[in-house]
Amino acid sequence: HNKEVKAALGVKITANGLENAIAGSRLLLVKEDDDEEELMDDVMSDLENLLSKISTSGRGVTVQASTLGSLEALLEFLKQMKIPVGSISIGNVHRRDVITASTMLEKHKQYAVMLCFDVKVDKEAQAYADEVGVKIFTADIIYHLFDQFTKHMAEIAAQKKEESKMLAVFPCILNPIQVFNKTNPIVVGVDVTEGALRVNTPIAAIKINPVTNAKEIIPMGRVTSIEREHKQIPLCKKGQPAVAVKIEGNNQPTYGRQLEDKMVLYSHISRASIDTLKEFYRDEVTKDEWNLIAKHLKGLFDVV
Repeated sequence: HNKEVKAALGVKITANGLENAIAGSRLLLVKEDDDEEELMDDVMSDLENLLSKISTSGRGVTVQASTLGSLEALLEFLKQMKIPVGSISIGNVHRRDVITASTMLEKHKQYAVMLCFDVKVDKEAQAYADEVGVKIFTADIIYHLFDQFTKHMAEIAAQKKEESKMLAVFPCILNPIQVFNKTNPIVVGVDVTEGALRVNTPIAAIKINPVTNAKEIIPMGRVTSIEREHKQIPLCKKGQPAVAVKIEGNNQPTYGRQLEDKMVLYSHISRASIDTLKEFYRDEVTKDEWNLIAKHLKGLFDVV
């Protein structure tokens, strides 16, 4: 037994309750005149400081590190990078840790992630993570964890964007030139007078009752093809030459009945379509197009 050790000498400590000790936490000596409760509070303050860095919103990644010090360093880095933390742990990754991380799967799937710094992952834990869909990223360098998480978030964003593409409605106004087919499908030649027409855009006409001044929105379906000089093109912008547009959908109206040849046509926007543009396509919408939505189309389609 040694009464005193100095510098980097390794020692083995035996005591009751060591299974609850946290790697990297401070070890204080209780002397005769010391207040034991005060020293315990002092040690616990380190852990409480880390717990204060956990997100109170109920969403965030799970962070796991080998020691208290490395956990603190990782949490500080994640705070600077504005990555929310939902739970923390110290030591190697076990199945119970993956279960904790899996609570994000239902409401915040992008945060069903474990960022593990300088720890090992138990085989059972990895197998369970693969089964339920929790991502485990491990590294011995903090920046590498950040790179892995950034790539993960980019993949999630790309997937959400792909899933939402049918909700995204870019604004446009079309002036019909000639009707080639009256219905099922509607085929009409148009000039794009505002915005840009894209394939998959839902189109509607608006009829105003001359007596009551009541407005009737007539959904026509979605654009399934855009042609110029018998060549398919993905979009047509304001000012470009006229195009032939095919519009398909269920229960289509008919030109000569519900539709008149010279009715102006509009992209059929909604609150959901605007929110989708804001979330996933903001950089692809021009200032003029945002103005078209805000100052013209929202009023036409009674979007709040």
